[in-house]
Amino acid sequence: MYLKNTTNEVKEITEKIYELDKENKLKIISYILNLWNNNQINSLNETNPDLLDDSIDINIFNPSNIGYCCLVTKLKEYWNHTYKLHHLYRKEYKSIIPLFEKLSFEEKIDVLAEIFLILEHDELLTDDIDGYEIARMITKY
Repeated sequence: MYLKNTTNEVKEITEKIYELDKENKLKIISYILNLWNNNQINSLNETNPDLLDDSIDINIFNPSNIGYCCLVTKLKEYWNHTYKLHHLYRKEYKSIIPLFEKLSFEEKIDVLAEIFLILEHDELLTDDIDGYEIARMITKY
């Protein structure tokens, strides 16, 4: 299922996400996509890179980098409407979050690509969003 050679850590997280039931899978994916949407996937692992001094060299990866600035909002609206995901319960995915947050910048990008493969495979995307294409664009970044 992997688009490219990835680290064992990326494979471990991807497999853990894939094994979750649909509701919990969407909850952890929503958490990761929120980080992506909020510029928290960056080369310095800063939680709020927008507050850094402009002289600091930081590489930020967000949906705009692949031409989909509203992607996360659109997906969350669809999931909230279709699956009624209004609450996040950290208990179900407590072990995955620390693993993801410890990954390097490049590994986090790899996990994002794999997430879109999972979403496409499990038919959790709207008809107008192609998970394979988004995963390819992420890996090209």
